[in-house]
Amino acid sequence: MDAHPDLGELAADITAAIGYVDVVAEGWGSPLPYSCAEILTAQEAGEDPTAQWRADVCAAQERRYGTAAPPQVGAAFVMQWYLQVVAVPAAFAAILRDWIPDVSPEALRFDLDDTERYPVAESLGGAQVTRVSHPQMRLVEARKAYESHARRFAESYSPGVKTSSKQRFGLVRDTWEAALDGARTSVRHEPSRLGLRESCCFLYALPGAITCVRCPRNRRH
Repeated sequence: MDAHPDLGELAADITAAIGYVDVVAEGWGSPLPYSCAEILTAQEAGEDPTAQWRADVCAAQERRYGTAAPPQVGAAFVMQWYLQVVAVPAAFAAILRDWIPDVSPEALRFDLDDTERYPVAESLGGAQVTRVSHPQMRLVEARKAYESHARRFAESYSPGVKTSSKQRFGLVRDTWEAALDGARTSVRHEPSRLGLRESCCFLYALPGAITCVRCPRNRRH
């Protein structure tokens, strides 16, 4: 039986496996600047705490594509990136170890790339670290922990553009499936199991961009 995990070791394992985001234990250095708890609390109070984040994403896309980005693109990207902050530690830990880290809003903080504004670092904290020895049950419990946080974000997210329930909750499911698939392929070297997404990033709306391989619009062709 594993001892109760050291969050620093668990975070280092996730970082090594995922490769594109630094995961650290809360308390290592200065706190990361963005708090999931603060964002979610503000959203549920009717505020719009991701407005500047979305504006920064749209500005980065405008620089890249040479034209103003439709606001639904920034809205989709920001929602997906927030959900990844929650999904990544839950999915990767469930594949790497017997433990599910705390992915409640209070346990997670993150930082963004200076230019493109996607998450480049996140920290794990909290006290609800749970051991589940059975692999399939661990995945079930990891997904429940993720969805408890993710669905609250999806329900309260108000990005100033129409966002259907299919888009919101499809993105909740898509983000989990992508994180879990990433964990399986990188840790276990399994083939990818991903099919078409339920949700859309709307990147095709930018000049010169096309639908991605997993875009739900491909079902129409």
